[in-house]
Amino acid sequence: MAWAFVVLKCRLIEGINKMVTYQKVQRNTAKQRICFSLILVILCLCGCKQRSEQAGLERVSIAFQKWVGYGPLYLAQEKGFFKEEGMELVFIDEQLDSARRDAFKQGMLDCEAGTIDLLISKRSQDTPIVAVLEIDHSLGSDGIVATEDIKTVEDLIGKKVAFARDDVGETFISYLFHKKGLSLEDITIVPRGPDDAGLAFLDGVVDAAVTWEPWLSKAAKRPGGHILISTKDEPEIIIDTLNVREDLVKDNPELVKGLIRGWFKALKYYKENPVEASEIIARHYDITPEQYREQVEGLRWEDYAAQIHPAEDREWMKAFKIIVELKFMNGRITKKPNVERSMNRKLLKELYK
Repeated sequence: MAWAFVVLKCRLIEGINKMVTYQKVQRNTAKQRICFSLILVILCLCGCKQRSEQAGLERVSIAFQKWVGYGPLYLAQEKGFFKEEGMELVFIDEQLDSARRDAFKQGMLDCEAGTIDLLISKRSQDTPIVAVLEIDHSLGSDGIVATEDIKTVEDLIGKKVAFARDDVGETFISYLFHKKGLSLEDITIVPRGPDDAGLAFLDGVVDAAVTWEPWLSKAAKRPGGHILISTKDEPEIIIDTLNVREDLVKDNPELVKGLIRGWFKALKYYKENPVEASEIIARHYDITPEQYREQVEGLRWEDYAAQIHPAEDREWMKAFKIIVELKFMNGRITKKPNVERSMNRKLLKELYK
């Protein structure tokens, strides 16, 4: 039986690898959603044996894009902080936001880390998730890289600009253009994922790109390239949150609290042991620990005391409402989600009671 389980598991892993490779080649959304669903089912099957061996640990699945601000999640898992809270976090590599949306609706995904603009897109499509925690606030880790002849936001008019459509890249440049009274119709949009946008700029395919770390730093090193503007200059718009399925928040609040406590344990550990912590996290991003520490300087991780301050509520709501208006105006959403129903800070405020 043991041998049969190993063979089955190897075949399943091989199948996963084939599907992941297929995803990278094919851009058909429907097929990607099917692959994502199959991967989740297979992971559940492979995990049955682990659950029996690790009695008492509840498996919680999480998906997110490859953003350095989420690094403490890996740290919390490897240092056993989630285990202390009675859970094992299962990381799902799914970059496609629409696939994560469908998985939430089917009850196949428990939580995600993501920017508020992605939360808004899902909530506008009745995705049953709520934000329960701020993960980070971008203060320079997102921005626009451009050629040396582009010195202002207005200089982007008529240029080729790469960014992720209906994602944080589009949100950031839309926000900047709206403030200047400009229109995205006045630039040549080159759709790319956040990572691929930076690569397109490095390869000379575009005049500018909206991207994030580590690509922001990499792209700025292109000869004649520079960071035109970043969230250091415009800090109020890019906030990442931990989003959890509504039924989990309602039916298993202690599990969600444990997830949040694990996060804060990881933040504390990182601040007290930055070298060791960055060594653990950096390998998940294929960069050096030194590079990781440098790249997260452009974001803010807030401790528990800061997160329960009333100013945090106002900060979340302000960003949420701004982005809702931008997305609605640009035709990215057909209805405006309610901010109060999209965020649940009650568990956070009751975390240590």
